Amino acid sequence: MQGVVPQPAIAKLLQDRFVALAADIDAPEQGLVDLLMANMPDAMMLPFVVFTDADGNWLQGMQGAVHPDRFREALEEMAEGS
Repeated sequence: MQGVVPQPAIAKLLQDRFVALAADIDAPEQGLVDLLMANMPDAMMLPFVVFTDADGNWLQGMQGAVHPDRFREALEEMAEGS
């Protein structure tokens, strides 16, 4: 994500439409563990990226290396759906 998030088009989408939160995967909150287990039970490759709505309901999730275009497309899809 370090090389993806700072890209201008992605950074703008994130700043304009989303609230970002980082969690320590070595000591995650139980609610995050529950959300991941319910929606990405086979996820093994870091980093994990989880998208929820304002109420914490699951929207999408990704794991491992994500191509910047795929990440941007996911952001655009969610932004259009809101």
